[in-house]
Amino acid sequence: MSKLFILVMMFLLITGSMAAERRSIRDIDIDAITKDTQVSPAGAGDEHVAFVWWVPIEFWQSILARDVNTSERDKNATLDALSGSSLIAIVQADVSSLGAFKFYSKDEVEKNMHVSFTNAGGEQQRLRPVQVLAPDLEVVLGVFKPLLSAAMGNLGANMHFYVFDDQGEAKPRLLDPYRKGVISVQLTKNDKEIMIADVELPLNALFFPRKCPNGKEAHVSWNYCPWSGKQLEE
Repeated sequence: MSKLFILVMMFLLITGSMAAERRSIRDIDIDAITKDTQVSPAGAGDEHVAFVWWVPIEFWQSILARDVNTSERDKNATLDALSGSSLIAIVQADVSSLGAFKFYSKDEVEKNMHVSFTNAGGEQQRLRPVQVLAPDLEVVLGVFKPLLSAAMGNLGANMHFYVFDDQGEAKPRLLDPYRKGVISVQLTKNDKEIMIADVELPLNALFFPRKCPNGKEAHVSWNYCPWSGKQLEE
């Protein structure tokens, strides 16, 4: 068996699920992409609330593409400010026996937070939050905060944004929602219990769904239908 054949087969195994047709930015379902990117880690429950939301730039692009009230100039300025960065929003709180929430501060969350990305080849890279933000990005995040508060109440008001550089050494995009990988966020409770939330890529909401033989939609990452075992069309 030639080395070339082996390399080609490895490439197909890694990228085969990426052949699904992409949706246009305007046609991305906001509820679906939100569902794909919001995770409550195992270990959260009645006595502890934890919530992780990876917010790719495609989320904002889709919202702005359908926004008729914002000028093109302001849309472009917002996207320019977000370009090259990846956002993770986190809220964490202990819940008393009477239902009172004691929210963690941004520094408390970050102190014990561990974020990593594992690519399709299994290589893992730790991601560290950017400490000094560009002024335009600070302005944009300052606008998001009250919007979250209005939409989610106390949870939104106590949600903290962490900014990560979304470029590797050769300047390609690191956290690409169209490519296979896992963003893993490790959080720690005050009692030292560790919780992990994983956001799996690619995001299903960014692609038109394929169909299994039984008519059910197939996730973009599947190569085979789980109900029939048959290989899915690329």
